[in-house]
Amino acid sequence: MTSELRTFQAATMPEALARVKRELGADAVILGTRSLPPRAGGLLGSGGFEITAAPHGATGEQRGAVAKPADTGGRLTPELQMYYTRLVEQEVADELAMRIVRRAAARAAAPGRLKAALIDVIRESVPTTGGIGDSDQGLRRVALIGPPGCGKTTTIAKLAAQLSLKQKRRVALLSIDMHRMATGEQVRRYAELLGVEAHVAQTEQCVRDLCRGLHDVDTLLIDTPGVGPRDPGRLARLAAMLRAARVDETHLVIPVTWDARRQAAAAERFKGLGVTRVTFTGLDEAVGLGVVLNAIDRLQLEVSYLCDGQIVPNDLREASPERIARAICG
Repeated sequence: MTSELRTFQAATMPEALARVKRELGADAVILGTRSLPPRAGGLLGSGGFEITAAPHGATGEQRGAVAKPADTGGRLTPELQMYYTRLVEQEVADELAMRIVRRAAARAAAPGRLKAALIDVIRESVPTTGGIGDSDQGLRRVALIGPPGCGKTTTIAKLAAQLSLKQKRRVALLSIDMHRMATGEQVRRYAELLGVEAHVAQTEQCVRDLCRGLHDVDTLLIDTPGVGPRDPGRLARLAAMLRAARVDETHLVIPVTWDARRQAAAAERFKGLGVTRVTFTGLDEAVGLGVVLNAIDRLQLEVSYLCDGQIVPNDLREASPERIARAICG
C-alpha cells in the first residue's frame, strides 16, 4: 500500500479522528473506518476504532487503494466525508454516522442540499413525547425509575419546578420508600422550596390511600429507589408499588454517557415495569449530542427530557428533534 495512506487506531472514534487531524491536517481525506474486535490486554483491550486516511491532495490512485472499506460500504465523497466526520466528532457511533450520511445522500435532491437532508434524517431518528402528558382527565401519575445514581430525584425536582412554576400545574411529589431508609427526605426539601405537597409511601396500601386523597392536585410525580442488576426482589416490590399507583407514564432515567452495554442492561431490567419513554441525564458530561442518537438507536424508546446539569429547574429541557439535529450538524 502506498506510503501516502495512513492507519490510525484509538479507543474511541473521536480520538482516532483527532489523531488524523493532528498528523495529516484538518483537510485530510478519510478513506475508511472500522470497529476493532476486543483484544486481551494492550491499549485497545476492549476493542477500538481504526481510520484509514490520506493527506489532502493524495492522488486518485493512492486513494483508490482503499476503495471499499468493510464497515463503510464504500468511499465517501468529500462532502459526505465532511458531514460524517462532524457526526463522529459529536460522538455519533461510527456505524450509525455512516447510515445517517448515506440516507441523507440518497435523499438530497440537489448539490448543496445535503445538510438539509442530514438534518431531516436526524430529526426523523429522534422520537419524542412532548414532555409530560396533559392532566385534563384527572390526576396524571408520572413515575421516574432507573438504576442507582442516575439522577432521578434531581430530575423530579426540575420537573416539579417547571410544571408548577411555568405551566401552573398543581403538582405533588411522592417518594416510594419500600425499605424505610428515609429516602424521601431530599424530595421533602425540594417540595418545601417549591411550595408543593410531598408524601412518602412505604406500602402498596399507603400508595393507594394517598392517590385517593389527592384532591387539589393534577400531576403526581413519583420518585423511586434505584434498583441494581442483582436485586430482582426489590424490582418486583417496586413493580407492585407502581401498579398500586396506577401510573400513567413511566420514564426510564438513564445517563447518556453510560456505555452501550450498561444502557441496554438497564433498559432490559426495567422494561417489565411498563417503561414508555426515556429521560437522558448527564448531557453536560458528554462531548457532543451524538450520544443521544446512539442511545435512541440502541434503546428504541421515545425521549421525553434531556438533563444537562444540576441546576433546578433550568437544566432540564423537553427533547426537541429539531434542536438536537441542528446542534449535531452545526
